[in-house]
Amino acid sequence: MRHKHLKKNPSGRSSSWRGRIWNSSILALLLFFLLIFSFIKVSRELMLRHQINQEIRSLENKLSDLEDKNRKIEQLIVYLNTEDYIEREARLKLNLGRAGEKQVFLTGGQEISRLSEPEIQRSNFTKWFDYFFN
Repeated sequence: MRHKHLKKNPSGRSSSWRGRIWNSSILALLLFFLLIFSFIKVSRELMLRHQINQEIRSLENKLSDLEDKNRKIEQLIVYLNTEDYIEREARLKLNLGRAGEKQVFLTGGQEISRLSEPEIQRSNFTKWFDYFFN
């Protein structure tokens, strides 16, 4: 006889406070609101997780682009440190050549004709005038 505190109503329902709570519409309403609240919290977390995953993908793409740029810069640095590049730049910018090598510079036709004319002694003023206006 463990259930001495349970009294039966004439309708067959238990009249204990536990039975009344479980059968009440207030509990059903409270559980319904708890379910809605839980659904809202879970959906917010899922949306946040989705946004975080998108940001992670975006950052991974940026990382891969930066790694590609870094690799290209490293290749450029390696090329700039080679003897071929240094020699080429010395030839172009400093007009240097190898030992025993003769360099020939070809320029436009006007400058060649100017070089072929004998240089006439002119004053500085005339040279500057020709430089700016011819």
